[in-house]
Amino acid sequence: MSKELHALRLKRLQDAIALKEPDMVPCAPMHTTFPYLFAGYTMADILYDTGKAKDSIRKYLNHFQPDAAYGISTVNAGMGPLFEKLGVKWMQWAGQPGSNIDKNSMHQYIEKPYLEEDEYPEMLGDYTGWLMKKFLPRGFKALEPMSKISLSGMRNSNFLPYSPQFANPEVVEMFRLLGEVGAQAGKVYAESAVFNKEIEEMGFPLQMAGIVTAAFDQLSDNLRGTLDTMMDLYTQPENVTEAVEKFFPDSLASTIAMANASPSTLKMVYIPLHKGMDSFLTHEQYKHFYWDTLLRLINGLVDAGLVPWVYCEGPYDSRVECLMDVPKGKTYIHFETADMRRVKKLLGDKACLAGGISSYMLKWKSKEEVVDKVKENMDVLAPGGGFIFDLGDTIDDANVENVEAMFDTVRTYGKY
Repeated sequence: MSKELHALRLKRLQDAIALKEPDMVPCAPMHTTFPYLFAGYTMADILYDTGKAKDSIRKYLNHFQPDAAYGISTVNAGMGPLFEKLGVKWMQWAGQPGSNIDKNSMHQYIEKPYLEEDEYPEMLGDYTGWLMKKFLPRGFKALEPMSKISLSGMRNSNFLPYSPQFANPEVVEMFRLLGEVGAQAGKVYAESAVFNKEIEEMGFPLQMAGIVTAAFDQLSDNLRGTLDTMMDLYTQPENVTEAVEKFFPDSLASTIAMANASPSTLKMVYIPLHKGMDSFLTHEQYKHFYWDTLLRLINGLVDAGLVPWVYCEGPYDSRVECLMDVPKGKTYIHFETADMRRVKKLLGDKACLAGGISSYMLKWKSKEEVVDKVKENMDVLAPGGGFIFDLGDTIDDANVENVEAMFDTVRTYGKY
Protein backbone atom coordinates (compact mmCIF):
# COMPACT_ATOMS: atom_id res chain seq x y z
CA MET A 1 0.00 0.00 0.00
CA SER A 2 2.86 2.37 0.79
CA LYS A 3 4.18 1.97 -2.77
CA GLU A 4 0.83 2.84 -4.31
CA LEU A 5 0.39 5.86 -2.04
CA HIS A 6 3.91 7.03 -2.81
CA ALA A 7 3.31 6.79 -6.55
CA LEU A 8 -0.01 8.64 -6.23
CA ARG A 9 1.50 11.45 -4.15
CA LEU A 10 4.56 11.77 -6.34
CA LYS A 11 2.47 12.03 -9.52
CA ARG A 12 0.19 14.57 -7.82
CA LEU A 13 3.18 16.77 -6.97
CA GLN A 14 4.90 16.32 -10.32
CA ASP A 15 1.71 17.17 -12.22
CA ALA A 16 1.32 20.35 -10.19
CA ILE A 17 4.93 21.35 -10.86
CA ALA A 18 4.38 20.72 -14.58
CA LEU A 19 1.36 23.12 -14.46
CA LYS A 20 -1.15 20.32 -14.90
CA GLU A 21 -4.30 19.60 -12.93
CA PRO A 22 -3.67 16.56 -10.70
CA ASP A 23 -6.49 14.51 -9.19
CA MET A 24 -6.53 16.96 -6.28
CA VAL A 25 -4.53 19.83 -4.85
CA PRO A 26 -1.35 18.43 -3.24
CA CYS A 27 -1.14 19.34 0.45
CA ALA A 28 2.48 19.78 1.53
CA PRO A 29 2.74 22.41 4.26
CA MET A 30 6.24 23.13 5.49
CA HIS A 31 6.71 22.66 9.22
CA THR A 32 9.29 23.55 11.84
CA THR A 33 8.48 22.70 15.46
CA PHE A 34 4.93 21.37 15.06
CA PRO A 35 5.57 17.62 14.56
CA TYR A 36 7.88 17.53 17.56
CA LEU A 37 5.52 19.40 19.87
CA PHE A 38 2.61 17.28 18.53
CA ALA A 39 4.52 14.15 19.57
CA GLY A 40 4.98 15.50 23.10
CA TYR A 41 8.64 16.52 22.96
CA THR A 42 10.44 19.83 23.30
CA MET A 43 12.84 21.19 20.72
CA ALA A 44 15.55 20.85 23.36
CA ASP A 45 14.80 17.11 23.31
CA ILE A 46 15.09 17.02 19.52
CA LEU A 47 18.42 18.86 19.35
CA TYR A 48 19.94 16.19 21.59
CA ASP A 49 18.05 13.03 20.61
CA THR A 50 17.57 11.82 17.03
CA GLY A 51 15.39 8.93 18.23
CA LYS A 52 12.78 11.37 19.52
CA ALA A 53 13.02 13.37 16.31
CA LYS A 54 12.32 10.32 14.16
CA ASP A 55 9.47 9.23 16.40
CA SER A 56 7.92 12.68 15.98
CA ILE A 57 8.06 12.64 12.19
CA ARG A 58 6.57 9.14 12.04
CA LYS A 59 3.65 10.22 14.23
CA TYR A 60 3.09 13.39 12.22
CA LEU A 61 3.10 11.58 8.87
CA ASN A 62 0.85 8.75 10.01
CA HIS A 63 -1.66 11.12 11.57
CA PHE A 64 -1.88 13.92 8.98
CA GLN A 65 -0.90 12.06 5.79
CA PRO A 66 0.64 15.00 3.86
CA ASP A 67 1.62 14.61 0.21
CA ALA A 68 5.29 15.30 0.94
CA ALA A 69 7.56 15.01 3.97
CA TYR A 70 10.70 16.40 5.57
CA GLY A 71 13.52 14.63 7.35
CA ILE A 72 15.02 15.52 10.72
CA SER A 73 18.14 17.38 9.58
CA THR A 74 16.15 20.55 8.80
CA VAL A 75 15.87 21.24 12.56
CA ASN A 76 19.45 20.14 13.41
CA ALA A 77 18.19 17.06 15.25
CA GLY A 78 20.96 15.45 17.29
CA MET A 79 23.41 18.28 16.68
CA GLY A 80 23.22 19.92 20.10
CA PRO A 81 26.22 18.07 21.60
CA LEU A 82 28.35 18.87 18.54
CA PHE A 83 27.41 22.55 18.63
CA GLU A 84 28.50 22.59 22.26
CA LYS A 85 31.84 20.90 21.57
CA LEU A 86 32.63 23.31 18.76
CA GLY A 87 31.58 26.33 20.79
CA VAL A 88 29.34 27.69 18.03
CA LYS A 89 29.18 31.48 18.28
CA TRP A 90 26.88 32.27 15.34
CA MET A 91 23.76 30.54 16.64
CA GLN A 92 21.80 29.80 19.79
CA TRP A 93 19.58 26.75 20.08
CA ALA A 94 17.04 25.06 22.35
CA GLY A 95 18.74 23.10 25.11
CA GLN A 96 22.00 25.02 24.84
CA PRO A 97 23.46 25.69 28.31
CA GLY A 98 23.01 29.36 29.15
CA SER A 99 20.98 30.07 26.00
CA ASN A 100 18.12 32.57 25.85
CA ILE A 101 16.25 30.31 23.42
CA ASP A 102 13.04 28.75 24.74
CA LYS A 103 13.02 24.95 24.97
CA ASN A 104 10.30 24.81 22.30
CA SER A 105 11.80 27.33 19.87
CA MET A 106 13.74 26.94 16.66
CA HIS A 107 17.39 27.96 16.65
CA GLN A 108 18.28 31.63 16.15
CA TYR A 109 21.21 32.92 14.10
CA ILE A 110 23.43 35.66 15.43
CA GLU A 111 24.30 38.06 12.63
CA LYS A 112 27.43 40.19 12.76
CA PRO A 113 30.29 41.04 10.38
CA TYR A 114 32.46 37.91 10.50
CA LEU A 115 34.04 39.45 7.39
CA GLU A 116 35.40 42.86 8.35
CA GLU A 117 34.82 45.87 6.12
CA ASP A 118 38.42 46.00 4.86
CA GLU A 119 38.86 42.23 4.37
CA TYR A 120 37.17 41.80 0.99
CA PRO A 121 40.51 41.77 -0.92
CA GLU A 122 41.95 39.16 1.44
CA MET A 123 38.82 37.01 1.31
CA LEU A 124 38.50 37.25 -2.48
CA GLY A 125 42.20 36.64 -3.08
CA ASP A 126 42.69 33.69 -0.72
CA TYR A 127 39.28 32.46 0.38
CA THR A 128 40.54 29.25 2.00
CA GLY A 129 43.25 31.08 3.90
CA TRP A 130 40.80 33.71 5.08
CA LEU A 131 38.34 31.04 6.24
CA MET A 132 41.05 29.32 8.24
CA LYS A 133 42.69 32.39 9.78
CA LYS A 134 39.65 34.64 10.27
CA PHE A 135 36.19 33.14 9.82
CA LEU A 136 36.54 29.83 11.66
CA PRO A 137 38.17 31.34 14.78
CA ARG A 138 35.50 34.03 14.86
CA GLY A 139 32.64 31.56 14.44
CA PHE A 140 33.71 28.67 16.68
CA LYS A 141 35.30 28.87 20.15
CA ALA A 142 37.02 25.51 19.66
CA LEU A 143 38.63 26.68 16.42
CA GLU A 144 40.26 29.83 17.76
CA PRO A 145 43.71 28.13 17.64
CA MET A 146 43.30 27.98 13.84
CA SER A 147 44.38 31.63 13.73
CA LYS A 148 47.81 30.55 15.00
CA ILE A 149 48.49 28.27 12.03
CA SER A 150 50.13 29.41 8.79
CA LEU A 151 50.35 27.14 5.76
CA SER A 152 51.48 29.72 3.22
CA GLY A 153 55.19 28.87 3.43
CA MET A 154 54.95 25.09 3.79
CA ARG A 155 56.37 24.07 0.39
CA ASN A 156 58.80 21.20 -0.10
CA SER A 157 61.86 21.71 2.11
CA ASN A 158 60.09 24.47 4.03
CA PHE A 159 57.51 22.07 5.39
CA LEU A 160 59.50 20.79 8.37
CA PRO A 161 60.73 24.21 9.53
CA TYR A 162 57.07 25.27 9.75
CA SER A 163 55.85 22.02 11.34
CA PRO A 164 56.58 22.83 15.02
CA GLN A 165 53.46 25.04 14.98
CA PHE A 166 51.41 21.82 15.03
CA ALA A 167 52.95 20.87 18.40
CA ASN A 168 51.28 23.82 20.09
CA PRO A 169 49.07 22.15 22.77
CA GLU A 170 46.07 24.29 21.79
CA VAL A 171 46.46 23.27 18.14
CA VAL A 172 46.90 19.60 19.08
CA GLU A 173 43.71 19.68 21.16
CA MET A 174 41.83 21.45 18.39
CA PHE A 175 42.67 18.77 15.82
CA ARG A 176 41.83 16.01 18.29
CA LEU A 177 38.44 17.59 18.90
CA LEU A 178 37.84 18.03 15.16
CA GLY A 179 38.43 14.32 14.63
CA GLU A 180 35.98 13.50 17.39
CA VAL A 181 33.33 15.93 16.11
CA GLY A 182 33.77 14.70 12.54
CA ALA A 183 33.18 11.09 13.54
CA GLN A 184 30.08 11.95 15.58
CA ALA A 185 28.67 14.23 12.88
CA GLY A 186 29.15 11.47 10.33
CA LYS A 187 27.01 9.15 12.45
CA VAL A 188 24.22 11.73 12.82
CA TYR A 189 24.16 12.46 9.08
CA ALA A 190 24.23 8.76 8.24
CA GLU A 191 21.30 8.15 10.59
CA SER A 192 19.40 11.02 9.00
CA ALA A 193 20.06 9.62 5.51
CA VAL A 194 18.73 6.19 6.51
CA PHE A 195 15.62 7.82 7.96
CA ASN A 196 15.08 9.76 4.73
CA LYS A 197 14.90 6.43 2.90
CA GLU A 198 12.44 5.19 5.50
CA ILE A 199 10.21 8.21 4.87
CA GLU A 200 10.09 7.43 1.15
CA GLU A 201 9.33 3.76 1.92
CA MET A 202 6.47 4.85 4.20
CA GLY A 203 4.83 6.34 1.10
CA PHE A 204 5.81 10.00 1.43
CA PRO A 205 8.00 11.72 -1.20
CA LEU A 206 10.80 13.58 0.53
CA GLN A 207 10.27 17.21 -0.43
CA MET A 208 13.78 18.51 0.11
CA ALA A 209 16.61 16.85 -1.84
CA GLY A 210 18.97 19.75 -1.21
CA ILE A 211 19.19 23.29 0.08
CA VAL A 212 21.10 26.32 -1.18
CA THR A 213 20.91 30.06 -0.65
CA ALA A 214 21.30 32.79 -3.24
CA ALA A 215 24.89 33.98 -3.63
CA PHE A 216 24.00 37.40 -2.21
CA ASP A 217 22.47 35.77 0.87
CA GLN A 218 25.63 33.73 1.41
CA LEU A 219 27.50 37.00 1.77
CA SER A 220 24.84 38.78 3.81
CA ASP A 221 23.71 35.89 6.03
CA ASN A 222 27.03 34.28 6.84
CA LEU A 223 29.81 36.80 6.40
CA ARG A 224 28.89 40.48 6.56
CA GLY A 225 25.46 40.60 8.23
CA THR A 226 22.45 42.45 6.84
CA LEU A 227 23.27 46.02 7.88
CA ASP A 228 26.91 45.93 6.81
CA THR A 229 26.10 44.29 3.48
CA MET A 230 23.52 46.95 2.68
CA MET A 231 26.12 49.63 3.46
CA ASP A 232 28.62 47.84 1.20
CA LEU A 233 26.22 48.23 -1.74
CA TYR A 234 27.00 51.95 -1.62
CA THR A 235 30.58 52.04 -0.32
CA GLN A 236 32.17 49.08 -2.14
CA PRO A 237 29.69 47.66 -4.68
CA GLU A 238 32.49 46.21 -6.84
CA ASN A 239 33.58 43.96 -3.96
CA VAL A 240 30.00 42.82 -3.35
CA THR A 241 29.67 41.96 -7.04
CA GLU A 242 32.93 40.02 -7.04
CA ALA A 243 31.96 38.12 -3.88
CA VAL A 244 28.57 37.15 -5.29
CA GLU A 245 30.19 35.92 -8.51
CA LYS A 246 32.76 33.98 -6.48
CA PHE A 247 30.18 32.13 -4.38
CA PHE A 248 27.83 31.19 -7.22
CA PRO A 249 29.68 28.39 -9.10
CA ASP A 250 30.61 26.30 -6.08
CA SER A 251 27.15 26.61 -4.56
CA LEU A 252 25.54 25.33 -7.78
CA ALA A 253 27.92 22.40 -8.15
CA SER A 254 27.74 21.32 -4.50
CA THR A 255 23.93 21.56 -4.48
CA ILE A 256 23.59 19.37 -7.57
CA ALA A 257 25.85 16.78 -5.93
CA MET A 258 23.84 16.94 -2.68
CA ALA A 259 20.50 16.54 -4.46
CA ASN A 260 21.70 13.67 -6.63
CA ALA A 261 22.85 11.81 -3.52
CA SER A 262 19.48 12.26 -1.80
CA PRO A 263 16.87 9.46 -1.84
CA SER A 264 14.21 12.08 -2.60
CA THR A 265 12.21 11.03 -5.65
CA LEU A 266 10.82 14.54 -6.02
CA LYS A 267 14.34 16.03 -6.45
CA MET A 268 13.31 19.46 -5.19
CA VAL A 269 15.98 21.94 -4.09
CA TYR A 270 14.97 24.45 -1.43
CA ILE A 271 16.16 28.04 -2.06
CA PRO A 272 15.13 30.34 0.82
CA LEU A 273 15.41 33.96 -0.30
CA HIS A 274 16.39 35.88 2.81
CA LYS A 275 17.36 39.33 1.56
CA GLY A 276 15.49 39.58 -1.74
CA MET A 277 12.28 40.99 -0.30
CA ASP A 278 10.84 44.35 -1.30
CA SER A 279 12.31 46.40 1.54
CA PHE A 280 16.03 45.54 1.49
CA LEU A 281 17.13 46.34 -2.07
CA THR A 282 16.06 48.77 -4.76
CA HIS A 283 14.77 47.13 -7.92
CA GLU A 284 18.02 47.84 -9.77
CA GLN A 285 20.09 46.51 -6.87
CA TYR A 286 17.93 43.39 -6.76
CA LYS A 287 18.41 42.70 -10.46
CA HIS A 288 22.18 43.24 -10.36
CA PHE A 289 23.29 41.82 -7.02
CA TYR A 290 20.56 39.25 -6.39
CA TRP A 291 18.47 38.13 -9.33
CA ASP A 292 21.26 37.70 -11.89
CA THR A 293 23.01 34.85 -10.06
CA LEU A 294 19.74 33.52 -8.63
CA LEU A 295 18.31 33.02 -12.13
CA ARG A 296 21.53 31.31 -13.19
CA LEU A 297 21.19 29.05 -10.14
CA ILE A 298 17.58 28.21 -11.04
CA ASN A 299 18.48 27.45 -14.66
CA GLY A 300 21.48 25.37 -13.59
CA LEU A 301 19.36 23.24 -11.29
CA VAL A 302 16.73 22.74 -13.98
CA ASP A 303 19.42 21.73 -16.48
CA ALA A 304 20.58 19.13 -13.93
CA GLY A 305 17.09 17.62 -13.80
CA LEU A 306 16.19 19.14 -10.44
CA VAL A 307 13.21 21.25 -9.32
CA PRO A 308 14.11 24.67 -7.87
CA TRP A 309 11.87 25.54 -4.93
CA VAL A 310 12.08 29.33 -4.81
CA TYR A 311 10.96 30.32 -1.31
CA CYS A 312 10.22 34.06 -1.32
CA GLU A 313 10.44 35.33 2.25
CA GLY A 314 8.84 38.61 3.28
CA PRO A 315 6.90 40.98 0.98
CA TYR A 316 7.69 40.13 -2.65
CA ASP A 317 5.28 42.09 -4.84
CA SER A 318 7.93 44.20 -6.57
CA ARG A 319 9.93 41.11 -7.63
CA VAL A 320 7.18 39.13 -9.34
CA GLU A 321 8.03 40.41 -12.83
CA CYS A 322 11.60 39.12 -12.43
CA LEU A 323 10.28 35.69 -11.49
CA MET A 324 8.52 35.51 -14.85
CA ASP A 325 11.93 34.61 -16.34
CA VAL A 326 12.01 31.13 -14.75
CA PRO A 327 11.79 28.06 -17.04
CA LYS A 328 8.15 27.19 -17.69
CA GLY A 329 6.75 24.20 -15.82
CA LYS A 330 10.02 23.42 -14.05
CA THR A 331 9.93 25.58 -10.93
CA TYR A 332 8.00 25.75 -7.66
CA ILE A 333 7.62 29.30 -6.31
CA HIS A 334 6.39 29.97 -2.79
CA PHE A 335 5.35 33.35 -1.37
CA GLU A 336 5.17 34.43 2.23
CA THR A 337 3.50 37.78 1.56
CA ALA A 338 2.26 38.96 -1.83
CA ASP A 339 -0.89 39.85 -3.76
CA MET A 340 -1.66 36.24 -4.73
CA ARG A 341 -4.25 37.22 -7.34
CA ARG A 342 -1.60 39.23 -9.14
CA VAL A 343 0.91 36.42 -8.62
CA LYS A 344 -1.48 33.93 -10.23
CA LYS A 345 -2.11 36.27 -13.16
CA LEU A 346 1.59 36.87 -13.89
CA LEU A 347 3.10 33.50 -12.96
CA GLY A 348 0.25 31.03 -13.26
CA ASP A 349 1.40 29.85 -16.70
CA LYS A 350 5.10 29.86 -15.75
CA ALA A 351 5.53 28.12 -12.38
CA CYS A 352 3.78 26.04 -9.75
CA LEU A 353 2.67 28.36 -6.93
CA ALA A 354 2.07 28.22 -3.17
CA GLY A 355 1.73 30.35 -0.06
CA GLY A 356 0.13 33.65 0.75
CA ILE A 357 -1.62 32.86 4.06
CA SER A 358 -0.17 33.01 7.57
CA SER A 359 0.21 30.12 10.00
CA TYR A 360 -0.96 32.61 12.64
CA MET A 361 -4.49 31.38 11.95
CA LEU A 362 -3.62 27.84 13.06
CA LYS A 363 -2.82 29.09 16.54
CA TRP A 364 -5.27 31.92 17.11
CA LYS A 365 -8.24 31.58 14.74
CA SER A 366 -11.33 29.37 15.00
CA LYS A 367 -11.69 26.15 13.03
CA GLU A 368 -14.33 27.79 10.85
CA GLU A 369 -12.03 30.72 10.06
CA VAL A 370 -9.24 28.31 9.10
CA VAL A 371 -11.56 26.45 6.71
CA ASP A 372 -12.71 29.70 5.10
CA LYS A 373 -9.15 31.00 4.66
CA VAL A 374 -7.92 27.75 3.11
CA LYS A 375 -10.84 27.74 0.67
CA GLU A 376 -10.19 31.36 -0.24
CA ASN A 377 -6.53 30.54 -0.95
CA MET A 378 -7.48 27.62 -3.19
CA ASP A 379 -10.09 29.67 -5.02
CA VAL A 380 -7.32 32.02 -6.12
CA LEU A 381 -4.46 29.61 -6.85
CA ALA A 382 -5.94 26.20 -7.69
CA PRO A 383 -7.85 26.86 -10.96
CA GLY A 384 -6.05 25.33 -13.94
CA GLY A 385 -3.54 23.44 -11.80
CA GLY A 386 0.04 24.44 -11.03
CA PHE A 387 -0.65 24.74 -7.30
CA ILE A 388 0.58 22.99 -4.17
CA PHE A 389 -1.09 24.01 -0.93
CA ASP A 390 1.33 25.44 1.62
CA LEU A 391 1.15 28.25 4.13
CA GLY A 392 3.01 31.50 3.65
CA ASP A 393 5.32 30.44 6.47
CA THR A 394 5.73 27.21 8.45
CA ILE A 395 3.65 25.27 10.97
CA ASP A 396 5.12 26.09 14.35
CA ASP A 397 3.16 26.04 17.61
CA ALA A 398 -0.41 25.39 16.43
CA ASN A 399 -3.83 24.15 17.51
CA VAL A 400 -4.02 20.50 16.44
CA GLU A 401 -7.72 20.77 15.59
CA ASN A 402 -6.97 23.67 13.25
CA VAL A 403 -4.15 21.76 11.54
CA GLU A 404 -6.51 18.84 11.01
CA ALA A 405 -9.13 21.21 9.58
CA MET A 406 -6.55 22.65 7.18
CA PHE A 407 -5.61 19.20 5.84
CA ASP A 408 -9.25 18.05 5.64
CA THR A 409 -10.32 21.18 3.76
CA VAL A 410 -7.58 20.82 1.14
CA ARG A 411 -8.55 17.17 0.57
CA THR A 412 -12.29 17.75 0.31
CA TYR A 413 -12.41 21.16 -1.36
CA GLY A 414 -9.29 20.80 -3.49
CA LYS A 415 -10.49 18.10 -5.90
CA TYR A 416 -10.36 18.81 -9.63
